[in-house]
Amino acid sequence: MKSFKIIVLLAVFISSCASDPTARPNGFLRIGMPQKNYIPLPVQGCQFSSTLNSSAKIIYKDSANCWIDIVYPTILSTIQLTYKPVEDNLQELFLDAQKLAYKHTVKATGMREQIFSYDSARVFGMYYEMSGASATTTQFYATDSSHHFLRGVLYHYSTPNPDSLAQVTSFMRGEMQEFISNLYWTNE
Repeated sequence: MKSFKIIVLLAVFISSCASDPTARPNGFLRIGMPQKNYIPLPVQGCQFSSTLNSSAKIIYKDSANCWIDIVYPTILSTIQLTYKPVEDNLQELFLDAQKLAYKHTVKATGMREQIFSYDSARVFGMYYEMSGASATTTQFYATDSSHHFLRGVLYHYSTPNPDSLAQVTSFMRGEMQEFISNLYWTNE
């Protein structure tokens, strides 16, 4: 019996000396993105419309003021939309939107601004992309310069780890650009 224990112990020692251990990086789950299938944005009582991914859900936060969330439940991301009418306060609305965008540069490692203009729909504005561990990675504001002002902010409902969220952030930036490029004003 004693010799059997020694043989088993020697077999364990010999088999454990095969090769040096290899360090492996931490892994992240593969995130399945929603299909890019767009439908008209079914918002009632608001003075704007656009297209919406068919897998997104709309949540009305304040229907009287047209404050809504476009929620992507499978990837834990939300685009918050805030509409305000322009009433001789366009400069104030611009400054407020810019201040809110720049507020996130404290944690961001960089910011890219891009002006957009869709003359035929009278949609003009600014698009912001933040890099790094910011609470929001993308924002925009759009206006017709006389009656309408819309601000959009992208939030991920998870820890702001830019590496693990890169695929989701890229997808959601495309969703926001799709929304902006199809945005138009209504007179409801």
